[in-house]
Amino acid sequence: MTGLFFAFVVTSVIFTFITAKYKTTKVKIGDTVFSVEVAETVSQKAKGLSGRKGLGNNQGMLFVFNSFSEPSFWMLGMKFPIDIIWIKGGRVAGIERNIPADSLDLYYPPEPIDRALEISAGLSEKLNIRIGDALEVK
Repeated sequence: MTGLFFAFVVTSVIFTFITAKYKTTKVKIGDTVFSVEVAETVSQKAKGLSGRKGLGNNQGMLFVFNSFSEPSFWMLGMKFPIDIIWIKGGRVAGIERNIPADSLDLYYPPEPIDRALEISAGLSEKLNIRIGDALEVK
């Protein structure tokens, strides 16, 4: 049974990598505007940024949830470290800084959120992004 489950997971991950296509939008925090891909579907969220070599300073991925929730994130297949900015109702609710690449640890927001923004590691500190900052999605 374990082997069958593992095969299902691997097949699902491969299918996800092939089928995930993203819309793009802009996210503004303070004076900084990020060009982001939007992960809305289950397969887009599962793939996230895994398999990529990195992001530019003003690039990222915005994860959109239909209701306030406490989703778990992990870095399976990630090739570079990131920061996760947890978002609730248009404000920064928390920040997970410098998450290492390919970590199998699970990361959770500090409270229910409706969005999460992944950006290059260290960028949230460099840009002085803080809990409570307003965030605008264009």
